[in-house]
Amino acid sequence: MKVIKRDGSIEKLNIHKISDSISWACEGLNVSPSDIEVNLKLHLFDGIKTESIHQKVIKTVVDMVSARTPDYDKVAARLLMSDIYKNVYKGHEPNTLISTLKDFVNRGVYKRSLITNYSIDDLLILESEMDYENNFNFSYIGLKYLKDKYMIKSVTEDPQVMFMAIAMDMFLDMEPRALRLQYVVEMYKALSNFKVSLPTPMMKALRTTNTNYASCVALNIGDSISSWTTGFKAVVKHTVANAGIGVDISSISSIGDIVKKGQITHGGKIPLLKALDALIQTSTQNGRRGQAVAYVNFFDPEIENILALKSPRTDVAKRINDLKYAIKFNQLFYDRVLEDGYITLLSVRKYPELQEAFNSSDYENFKRIYENIEANTQEEHKTIKALDLLTMFLTERFENGVYYVFNVDEANRRTPYTEPITQSNICMEFISPTKPITESSEEFKEPNVGICILANINQANVSTAELPAITKLLVYGLNEIMHRQKQPTAGGQAFVDAYASLGIGFANHAYWVAKHGWKYGDKEALEALDEWMEYFQYGLVDASIEYAKEFNKSCKLANKTKIVSEGEVPYPIEGSRLSWDRLISKAKEFGIANAALSMIPPSETSSVISNSTSGIEPIRDIITVKGSKKDPIVQFAPEGLKLADKYDYAFSRKDMTKDFLKHVAVVQSWIDQGISANTFYNPELYEDGKVPIVTLMEDMFLAKKLGIKTLYYNNTYVKDNMTEQVSCSGGGCEV
Repeated sequence: MKVIKRDGSIEKLNIHKISDSISWACEGLNVSPSDIEVNLKLHLFDGIKTESIHQKVIKTVVDMVSARTPDYDKVAARLLMSDIYKNVYKGHEPNTLISTLKDFVNRGVYKRSLITNYSIDDLLILESEMDYENNFNFSYIGLKYLKDKYMIKSVTEDPQVMFMAIAMDMFLDMEPRALRLQYVVEMYKALSNFKVSLPTPMMKALRTTNTNYASCVALNIGDSISSWTTGFKAVVKHTVANAGIGVDISSISSIGDIVKKGQITHGGKIPLLKALDALIQTSTQNGRRGQAVAYVNFFDPEIENILALKSPRTDVAKRINDLKYAIKFNQLFYDRVLEDGYITLLSVRKYPELQEAFNSSDYENFKRIYENIEANTQEEHKTIKALDLLTMFLTERFENGVYYVFNVDEANRRTPYTEPITQSNICMEFISPTKPITESSEEFKEPNVGICILANINQANVSTAELPAITKLLVYGLNEIMHRQKQPTAGGQAFVDAYASLGIGFANHAYWVAKHGWKYGDKEALEALDEWMEYFQYGLVDASIEYAKEFNKSCKLANKTKIVSEGEVPYPIEGSRLSWDRLISKAKEFGIANAALSMIPPSETSSVISNSTSGIEPIRDIITVKGSKKDPIVQFAPEGLKLADKYDYAFSRKDMTKDFLKHVAVVQSWIDQGISANTFYNPELYEDGKVPIVTLMEDMFLAKKLGIKTLYYNNTYVKDNMTEQVSCSGGGCEV
């Protein structure tokens, strides 16, 4: 067979060889090799371009994938794996682990310590535990995503070697040797069998000399020139290091505030937000813009202007479109709405005691101070009807999706820390103490910049019986690599050393719900989730205490945690299934390795690789399109055909968000930090195609009533674009 290429040349094809490859890839599947060959011939007439014939075959098969013919996805994955084998091994059989590692080390791709810190006997033991058949468990898009996003660009890696090298690097320094090998094997198997997943920074860095593992950054900029200049430098440094950043600006003066002993009036937060936006814009990440979320109090004098910064009703020159905004609420705001009352807008520069009380768990103290200012001050303050402010916020949240909710009182009430919480990060799940960064705090290396590293458990693949081992594996693994990091700010490095905060979460919840035959909001689902969550959090806390005990590595500021200093935990342990009293006693005796342990981050990337559903969210459809329009990623829900009528869909019913929030609430009751929890609305289900504002209000009030700390994106169904998934682009906080 001959094919005319676009440059006019002729290429001969060995159609028998191609047919053999197609037949091999189709074995045991409900597909037709002959149909593939027919479609291939049609595609070949389009011209080869720069693609190889093998790539053309893969593309042909990918185009044949549909909801009714999902097995073609497996054919495409097998063909892609065959292509990987040819690139790595020049054939169809893998080389020995030793030879592959040495080759990559000698080429400067892998770090040399992978072969110097492990003996030949060690490597032979590790190789005996590898299962190359797991290479054929990927979906096509999962394998392609792994290859394109995570494999080292200068070479092609075998996924099994990649997983083993990552595990080897993670436990590289653990002693004794036998213990190290045990954990390497367990981590390899957990990665290879899709029981756990690691975040993008870790997947790219482990096995190389890079030690940039952190995913989450939280930064507080205070009300001084020193804090502004130092904070802006920190924003640039962390953005360049591929981090998305949560920036608390709530303590900065408002427009019109008197400064410099009355010499001038302050320009307010908007100029600083514009400066922050410009810094983020110039600090690109691999050619794409970085991302930041600014945190502001609901009673800020500039709140109306801030809520208009992304509005199409605002003059283009006055918008700041690329930043995202999180509004900090507490119970007083919700009560004023219910009372049909007013919000008095107050500057925290004038009333610093108000800001301190706001960022605490003592709501009654805040209320007393706030109402005392309202009643006794001689100065006239602007007021706004609480319902109008809520309507404005929810309108902007609904229209552009990225005005977030941060319930600061819930964050401080249900926290493992004894210190005040003022903010979260870019994805609304990392919640830790931060203080305004200054030149002095950087000089004295104060732990003021929140830093966290992440990992996820595949809930659908891990039972409660397995959770003790899996949670211990992740806690030990992340602790082994945490202190290798070199943070770009002294405050960030100090935070890692002092708090050693982890963010272990889980994903594939929608599949877990569907395969049990439940729907979101079902009583049985909520009860089972509560049990799974207790085992999950108990396992993390137990492992962190054991790590501190076994290696004498309690975090430096363990005394700033409630479990060590107060003998308390922020979980509903009364009448619980497990022995929390035993853990509390152990923590007081041995300390704890990590001040915080759990959160639920977005999992857009890892969910593609393992063909899991994202985080704890319901799916949009059996087929979901992620990524950009230029480079779309088509993902099938796990067992999509079998469970099509079992899955609960995000936009299928009016009460989806309410039932989803019930799951968020159960998870939040056990998670010690936060959750990237979205809301979902389908205008087509409502009269006149409009979602009533009262529905949005009900859901926001429900979230607060249920003790939920944060709400992330708002997602709205758009006809002909229903399955597009918004992701945490530009930030490193995804798993």
